[in-house]
Amino acid sequence: MFQFVFQVLTTLGQNQDELIDCTEVVPIPAPPQGRTHLPAGMTHNDIEQACADTPFPTLPIDPGPRTAVAPVVPPPKVNLK
Repeated sequence: MFQFVFQVLTTLGQNQDELIDCTEVVPIPAPPQGRTHLPAGMTHNDIEQACADTPFPTLPIDPGPRTAVAPVVPPPKVNLK
């Protein structure tokens, strides 16, 4: 049911005969490289687990100092008066 409703909503107001199928030119992504891990400086206590009934897998933690991420600068406020 969800797929049917979503299909209808995505083509709402469109002539399906005029749409172009681009699936042939979208590349298949490469398989992930490496292993699943937590970044340096994080622990399993930093994870907000969504399902309490299913245990979260034990992941290795990268060595080294905490991974730094540059802060996101908020956009300037615009006065529309």
